[in-house]
Amino acid sequence: MKSYNLLYLYVWLLDTIKQNGPISLEEINNRWVRTEMSGGVELSRYTFIRYKNALAETFGIDIECNRRTNRYFISNRQVLHDNTIQRWMLSTLTVSNIVSESLSLQDHILLENIPCEGKTLSLILDAIKQQRCISFLYKKHIDAVAKQRLVSPCCIKLFHQRWYVIDYNIRNKPLPYKVFAFDRISQLSITDQEFELPKGFRAESIFTDSFGIFISDTEKPIRVVIRAFGDESKYIRDLPLHHTQEVLKEGENYTDYKFYIRPSHDFIAELLSKGNRIEVLSPESVRERVCEEHLQAANLYKKLKFVQKS
Repeated sequence: MKSYNLLYLYVWLLDTIKQNGPISLEEINNRWVRTEMSGGVELSRYTFIRYKNALAETFGIDIECNRRTNRYFISNRQVLHDNTIQRWMLSTLTVSNIVSESLSLQDHILLENIPCEGKTLSLILDAIKQQRCISFLYKKHIDAVAKQRLVSPCCIKLFHQRWYVIDYNIRNKPLPYKVFAFDRISQLSITDQEFELPKGFRAESIFTDSFGIFISDTEKPIRVVIRAFGDESKYIRDLPLHHTQEVLKEGENYTDYKFYIRPSHDFIAELLSKGNRIEVLSPESVRERVCEEHLQAANLYKKLKFVQKS
């Protein structure tokens, strides 16, 4: 029998109960023996209970049994829907599990390339656990040489295929946070210098009003309304641009969406990427910014016949 990472076995069990529950142990075993992981051997009740307990300890997911029907179900399913690290881990492991069962189809599976950054990620997470500062050389694209940085890592964030570490320093006025990209970091080490986070610190609060990783003390969150046309309105509905997204109005071939968000560079860039499939309705300041960017882009192609001259 091939050896498998226990996490994959836990995720398989969770996914089976999630999709088919409430489900009996006999029905679980009928599905289990059809997998390559089983090697044709059924799950014993002892092994099943061990996996079930591991899901509770590792991911905080409770699988309970209805004693009347002897069927198992997930009693706290909200954990699978909330925007938590458990959900991200489970989603990643589930996909990895499915793909690992289909390696013979590797020429038919196309994935996005996300740099591993394993050593950097491990060191930074270790520093966060110890609440110790990290030291590294950091080279911005606009800098000629790398500069030495001393950072108090309060959290990390994955955005658009890049990892970032966020520095918390109360002395940085008026904004105590700075963002550093992993791929521009070198000579990283954990120092002996300790730091302390404010009481009740929650990493998600740093970006709650932002689209991506830009943090600004000058751009305040505002109400932004866009109109999405045709299929784009459906794409935005299925994959919301921001957690504050709400539908304001639906027309024959469009949908108006409202956001409460900082109109930062990365949010504007996201709107621009939609081209003529969306229109900013308000406020006028954001509408003008997007319009100006589109006009500047059009000027790059002004020699082409289909670009209208102003």
